[in-house]
Amino acid sequence: MSEQGREGIVAIVAAHKELTGEIVHAAELVAALGYGAFATHLDQHRAELNVAIGEFAVWAESFGDWAKVDAGFAVYPPVTRPPDNPPTGELENNLRRARDGLLARRTDVLAELGGARETLRAAGLPVDHLTSYRRLVRLWAGEAVDVVTEVHRLAVADRYLRRLGLLSTEPVAEVQRAGAAVLRQWMLELREADREGELAFAETCGYGHFVEVFRSCPGPNT
Repeated sequence: MSEQGREGIVAIVAAHKELTGEIVHAAELVAALGYGAFATHLDQHRAELNVAIGEFAVWAESFGDWAKVDAGFAVYPPVTRPPDNPPTGELENNLRRARDGLLARRTDVLAELGGARETLRAAGLPVDHLTSYRRLVRLWAGEAVDVVTEVHRLAVADRYLRRLGLLSTEPVAEVQRAGAAVLRQWMLELREADREGELAFAETCGYGHFVEVFRSCPGPNT
């Protein structure tokens, strides 16, 4: 039973490594795109997860040599600069893939925790203590997802604001409808919860006249 318990611990550490590695990748991507402050936040979440897996390994080791694992391979150094070969292609797609990767890796860690719970209990470990580690994974991985989502939102906003900026400022009905159409395309790329905030952002950027037409036009605003 202790051998199965050890396998469960090793699987948790391996899944944690993939999650932290995904955060490192996201931090490098965000830094390469010029969002240094966001990359710093992501790197802080990397550091928090390093601490979490170290504490998890110490906790497991306290139950005997059979549960001792080297968590060092799951610990990543700070992200000090963008990668030498930044990712190519459409930046929004890269950000979306980074966000989806983070969500998938977090799910993997939580699944490993759930799958190992009964085996570890049978091996004599007080598995209720895993709740603290689970909470940390959910917290810091969730924060990382939020950071990448925010950078993606900013990238989308930049693209659509550029398109709005190409339209005439004359209050001509055709121009107003074109502006409203651009806004509708923008909103369809966002989660419903983010749309009102982005419309307000467009207003502060000087496109309130387009927002007004958008709100008054028939058709889905969501």
